[in-house]
Amino acid sequence: MKKLRIALGCDHIGFSLKEELKEYLIRVKNAEIVLDPIRTPEDGKQNFTVTTDLICRSIQQDKCRLALLICGTGLGYCSVANTYWGIRAAHASDCYTAERARKSLNAHILCIGARVMAPEYAKMVVSAFIDEPFSYSRESSVINLKCIEDFENSRMPKPDYVAWSMGFDPADALDY
Repeated sequence: MKKLRIALGCDHIGFSLKEELKEYLIRVKNAEIVLDPIRTPEDGKQNFTVTTDLICRSIQQDKCRLALLICGTGLGYCSVANTYWGIRAAHASDCYTAERARKSLNAHILCIGARVMAPEYAKMVVSAFIDEPFSYSRESSVINLKCIEDFENSRMPKPDYVAWSMGFDPADALDY
C-alpha cells in the first residue's frame, strides 16, 4: 500500500495534539510526514501565518496533497489557508463535517482545535477526513468543484509555482 503523504502544522497550543496525531498517522494510517516545521511548542508561538504558508505551498508544489493544521480552535489556520490559490481548507470539529470536506469539496487541509476536542476524538475526526476521498463520480460534487475552480481563476491566475491541478482535474486524483 502506498504511503499517505501528509504535512502537519500547529501553533504552541496545538503542539501536543499534533504530536499525538503524528504518531497515530504513522502507526495506524501508514502516513509519511513530509513536512512538520514546528518541532517544539516555542516554535509555534506567533508563527501561524509562516506555518500556513509552508504547508499551503507544499501542497501547491505537490510535495503532499493533504495536511492538518492544529491550533486552539482551527479557525485562524483555516482563514489564512483559504487565501492561497487552489487550496481548500476545512474547519471541522466532528466526523461528518470532516468526511464531507473531502467527499464534497476535495479539501486538502483539515483545520482542527486542540481546545475543542480530546485526542481520541481528534483521531476519529482525522480518520474521517483521510478515509473518505473525493469521488469524481458524484455529479453534484464535480459541478461544485468546477464552480470553485472557475471562481479561483476569476480572482487570480494560477501561480507559476503550482505544480498540479490542485485536485480540480480527475487525472490528478489522490492515489495513496
